Amino acid sequence: MQKSILLISSSTVAGSGYLDPFEETIKDFLKDIPQIVFVPYAADKSNWDSYTQKVKDRFKLFGIDVKGIHEVENNIEKFKAIFIGGGNTFRLLNRLQEFSLLSKINNAVINNSMHYIGSSAGSNVACKTICTTNDMPIVYPAKGFDGINLIPLQINPHYIDPDPNSTHMGETRDDRIKEFHEANTTSVIGLREGAFLKIDDEYFSSQKIFLGGTNGAKIFLRGKEPVDIPNAKQIIVDSI
Repeated sequence: MQKSILLISSSTVAGSGYLDPFEETIKDFLKDIPQIVFVPYAADKSNWDSYTQKVKDRFKLFGIDVKGIHEVENNIEKFKAIFIGGGNTFRLLNRLQEFSLLSKINNAVINNSMHYIGSSAGSNVACKTICTTNDMPIVYPAKGFDGINLIPLQINPHYIDPDPNSTHMGETRDDRIKEFHEANTTSVIGLREGAFLKIDDEYFSSQKIFLGGTNGAKIFLRGKEPVDIPNAKQIIVDSI
């Protein structure tokens, strides 16, 4: 079964509209797929309809119809593609657990060729866990922090490089990822805004991931110095 996964750091980039920087990438990724299901669960329940409508309006410009997952009673089986949007990652995971969707989405993508698009929290939840999210834990996912586990890696969306001139005394993003590696061995991709990862069967056979978009990424491996990677490049994370 062909696997197709698109993980976007953020749905917007400074100076652009919603998904504008990724329009051509998304249209190519969803080529010949006329309808997708959208998951708004990273937003508060009161905003699910408005969030879904925003996505419907944007994807209509692509010629693609969108159904909110809550509108189809969490039934994903008839769809060939799924898009999980950004918001609060803990709230998103909590809802995915509540509706027993983690294993369903994993199986649909890995075994049944469903195309997966994630943005921000939707990209983070595609990983082994959500432990490299930037979000505040406003809810507690009762079944832990395990994600959909489409790839055995971690993503830190909206990655920001340390500012050597900053007087801020809190931890930098690099500091937090270093703390993650004090307790975990999983490699982390710090995905800057404007960047995306495209993952297909080549990754599952040879570990190659395509890094596209703008601004690139930084790769963090436990026990090694982080490595800056330019965009538009095939990378093998664990060989860096």
